[in-house]
Amino acid sequence: MEIIKVNPQKCIACNACIRICPAPEACVPATTPEGKNYVSVNPANCIYCGECLRKCPHGARDFEDDYEDFIEDMYSNKGKVSLLVDPSIRVAFPDVWQDVLKWFYTQGIRKIYDVSFGADIATWAQLRSVSSKLTDKYISSSCSSVVSYAEKHNHALLEKLSPVHSPAACMAIYAKFKLKDTSEFAYLGPCPGRKDEFEQTKLIQYNVTFRRMKEYFEKRQISFANTGQGFSFEFTHRQGLMGALYCKPKGLKENIHMYRPESNIANVDGISKTYYQLGQYLKPETQKYIPDVFEVLSCDEGCNGGIGINTDFRVSPPGVISNVMDVTRKDAEKRQNGLLGFGNKGDRLFREFDKELKLDMYLRKYQPKTNGLHSPSVENLNAVYNSMLKFTDADKNINCRACGNKTCQEMAVSVFHGTNIKENCVYYVRNISGNESVAVTGIKQTLDSVEKIIRENMPSLTDQITLIRKEAVSIYSNNDKTAEAAKTINKVITQMIDACNNPKGVSRETITEIASTLELIRKIILNLDKFVTKNSESGYAIDKCVSSIDEISKTIQHTVNNVTANNR
Repeated sequence: MEIIKVNPQKCIACNACIRICPAPEACVPATTPEGKNYVSVNPANCIYCGECLRKCPHGARDFEDDYEDFIEDMYSNKGKVSLLVDPSIRVAFPDVWQDVLKWFYTQGIRKIYDVSFGADIATWAQLRSVSSKLTDKYISSSCSSVVSYAEKHNHALLEKLSPVHSPAACMAIYAKFKLKDTSEFAYLGPCPGRKDEFEQTKLIQYNVTFRRMKEYFEKRQISFANTGQGFSFEFTHRQGLMGALYCKPKGLKENIHMYRPESNIANVDGISKTYYQLGQYLKPETQKYIPDVFEVLSCDEGCNGGIGINTDFRVSPPGVISNVMDVTRKDAEKRQNGLLGFGNKGDRLFREFDKELKLDMYLRKYQPKTNGLHSPSVENLNAVYNSMLKFTDADKNINCRACGNKTCQEMAVSVFHGTNIKENCVYYVRNISGNESVAVTGIKQTLDSVEKIIRENMPSLTDQITLIRKEAVSIYSNNDKTAEAAKTINKVITQMIDACNNPKGVSRETITEIASTLELIRKIILNLDKFVTKNSESGYAIDKCVSSIDEISKTIQHTVNNVTANNR
């Protein structure tokens, strides 16, 4: 499945997606069969954060999930599909989320589980993995885009990721192995990128976003009653406790601090900060500041701001998220406190987990993914800079970002990999445009010179080649070699003449070909000169022809070299 897809007809290649993308070379230049340029997606590099969808001003990007297959199987396989619901449903469907879930029951969904409970398991597993010394200081692993970034772009981070499965995966494992649910599992949540995680772990079969379900309800004019945020829904299994806060920034922090208040926990959310800080995480100069837990979420507002929540891709109106999370916290605290006093019920839940669950079932391993890209050498980069008319350090550090890359060096690397094109560089285009008339005039003059030299010398070349063939007959030991050499030279020169007679004129590509063929002629001439016997009249005649052809070739070569040097 293509998680992020592009409509080439809407894309105008403005590079807004490249500028915002945190994944190196996930956005790549492409051309339609009709010749229209647009920016495509390379799945090998994409981390499916969806930020390019928010920033595309032309609506050229969208995402896919499994909702169509899910809807079909929900109706055709009644009682065989169970739903795992992310706690951010309260933001996606404010005040009606309970009725939305009741609707799924009426349509044939077998069981509905609260992923908040899976988050409680994830908190327990993280604390126990630290206690068991399976991990020390770590980066939270609940965000699939962060995991993809480590797998694809910063492999050194993999050993720093928490080894615990995401809350959704923890809930699926618990339902499958503890509750013996044999259903296929569908995750209803805010993130298209979860599909990548589910395909790797094979724990969840459908990734369904809130946005697609909203569209489904609107299309079929299905509406729901307003029952308010605080009304508890009867999940198949028990609701989660403070795991319901995982969908917001600092949600994990609040959970861990309930049990380990002394823990040093830092957090970051949002594209503008998250991936920069991940890039700094392993640097030697930052090690003394590394927290016990680094809670990282790709989206602003965490999962509550996921790309799969709002139809128009914008964060909910002011106050909605904070209000929803206040109610969510209060409900979770009521469930946690019960009648036994604050914290006791949570402690009791963890004691249950200690008795009933096996920690290793909730741990995962990460595998680095290769994309086939390698770092270019200094020579490689200089060649790219030269092709972009950048010769000084100042030229190479303009860093205007118009191309989409953050620096000129990143742009050069992208051009080297073929994931960007030099025509996206404003500096290059302006220099080409500014010197176009002079360059065109110069090119035309030099090309005319090439054609003129070839045409003027063609009769002489033809005569001398004929003479070589004739005189070679009298030198039996050289006959085959000289005849073959003359034939080859004649063929190459004929090709050059044909190139000059092209109705479209001599192109830069043609000049490059002529340059290479002239080098071949020179080599043939040198070899011919070595084996021709010069102590006879025929030998002297051939030698004279060879020298003449060599001189003409040098003249043409000099002109061609000037053309190619001026047009690199």
